[in-house]
Amino acid sequence: MNGAARQLAVALFTSVVALPGHASQAAAQIVAFDNDRTISESTISESRAREIAWSAGLVHVEEITRTSDRWELAGRTVDDDEMILDIDVRDGRILN
Repeated sequence: MNGAARQLAVALFTSVVALPGHASQAAAQIVAFDNDRTISESTISESRAREIAWSAGLVHVEEITRTSDRWELAGRTVDDDEMILDIDVRDGRILN
Protein backbone atom coordinates (compact mmCIF):
# COMPACT_ATOMS: atom_id res chain seq x y z
CA MET A 1 0.00 0.00 0.00
CA ASN A 2 1.54 3.34 -0.99
CA GLY A 3 1.72 6.36 1.35
CA ALA A 4 -1.35 8.16 -0.02
CA ALA A 5 -3.47 5.01 0.16
CA ARG A 6 -2.29 4.37 3.74
CA GLN A 7 -3.19 7.94 4.77
CA LEU A 8 -6.64 7.57 3.23
CA ALA A 9 -7.18 4.23 4.98
CA VAL A 10 -6.18 5.69 8.36
CA ALA A 11 -8.38 8.76 7.82
CA LEU A 12 -11.37 6.58 6.99
CA PHE A 13 -10.70 4.27 9.93
CA THR A 14 -10.35 7.11 12.45
CA SER A 15 -13.53 8.79 11.20
CA VAL A 16 -15.45 5.56 11.79
CA VAL A 17 -13.87 4.90 15.20
CA ALA A 18 -14.48 8.41 16.59
CA LEU A 19 -17.29 8.28 19.13
CA PRO A 20 -20.09 10.86 19.28
CA GLY A 21 -19.41 13.43 21.97
CA HIS A 22 -15.65 12.88 21.74
CA ALA A 23 -15.03 15.09 18.72
CA SER A 24 -12.84 17.50 20.69
CA GLN A 25 -10.58 14.63 21.74
CA ALA A 26 -10.40 13.34 18.16
CA ALA A 27 -9.68 16.86 16.90
CA ALA A 28 -6.89 17.20 19.44
CA GLN A 29 -4.89 14.51 17.68
CA ILE A 30 -3.01 15.33 14.50
CA VAL A 31 -1.69 12.29 12.72
CA ALA A 32 1.23 12.71 10.32
CA PHE A 33 3.13 10.17 8.27
CA ASP A 34 6.89 10.25 7.99
CA ASN A 35 8.71 7.33 6.36
CA ASP A 36 5.95 4.84 7.26
CA ARG A 37 5.87 5.93 10.92
CA THR A 38 2.77 7.38 12.55
CA ILE A 39 3.45 10.42 14.73
CA SER A 40 0.76 11.76 17.06
CA GLU A 41 0.90 15.39 18.14
CA SER A 42 -1.61 16.56 20.76
CA THR A 43 -2.92 20.08 20.98
CA ILE A 44 -4.35 22.13 23.83
CA SER A 45 -8.11 22.41 24.17
CA GLU A 46 -10.18 25.60 24.10
CA SER A 47 -10.74 25.34 27.86
CA ARG A 48 -6.97 25.04 28.43
CA ALA A 49 -6.40 28.11 26.22
CA ARG A 50 -8.92 30.02 28.39
CA GLU A 51 -7.08 28.93 31.57
CA ILE A 52 -3.80 30.18 30.12
CA ALA A 53 -5.44 33.50 29.19
CA TRP A 54 -6.85 33.89 32.71
CA SER A 55 -3.44 33.21 34.21
CA ALA A 56 -2.03 35.92 31.91
CA GLY A 57 -4.47 38.53 33.25
CA LEU A 58 -7.69 38.21 31.28
CA VAL A 59 -10.78 38.18 33.48
CA HIS A 60 -13.33 38.15 30.65
CA VAL A 61 -12.83 36.41 27.29
CA GLU A 62 -14.89 38.18 24.65
CA GLU A 63 -13.70 36.22 21.61
CA ILE A 64 -11.77 33.02 21.01
CA THR A 65 -10.77 31.61 17.62
CA ARG A 66 -8.55 28.73 16.60
CA THR A 67 -6.36 28.83 13.52
CA SER A 68 -4.13 25.99 12.40
CA ASP A 69 -1.31 26.86 14.80
CA ARG A 70 -2.73 29.14 17.49
CA TRP A 71 -5.64 30.11 19.68
CA GLU A 72 -6.45 33.82 19.37
CA LEU A 73 -8.19 35.31 22.40
CA ALA A 74 -9.49 38.81 22.96
CA GLY A 75 -10.88 40.08 26.23
CA ARG A 76 -10.60 42.44 29.16
CA THR A 77 -8.32 42.70 32.18
CA VAL A 78 -9.47 43.50 35.72
CA ASP A 79 -8.78 47.19 34.91
CA ASP A 80 -11.12 46.90 31.88
CA ASP A 81 -8.19 47.22 29.47
CA GLU A 82 -8.44 45.30 26.21
CA MET A 83 -5.99 42.41 25.85
CA ILE A 84 -5.31 40.17 22.85
CA LEU A 85 -3.38 36.92 23.25
CA ASP A 86 -2.08 34.39 20.75
CA ILE A 87 -1.44 30.96 22.27
CA ASP A 88 0.41 28.14 20.52
CA VAL A 89 -1.99 25.17 20.06
CA ARG A 90 0.78 22.60 20.54
CA ASP A 91 2.30 23.64 23.85
CA GLY A 92 0.27 26.54 25.24
CA ARG A 93 3.03 29.16 24.96
CA ILE A 94 1.84 32.76 24.78
CA LEU A 95 3.18 34.04 21.46
CA ASN A 96 2.77 37.80 21.96
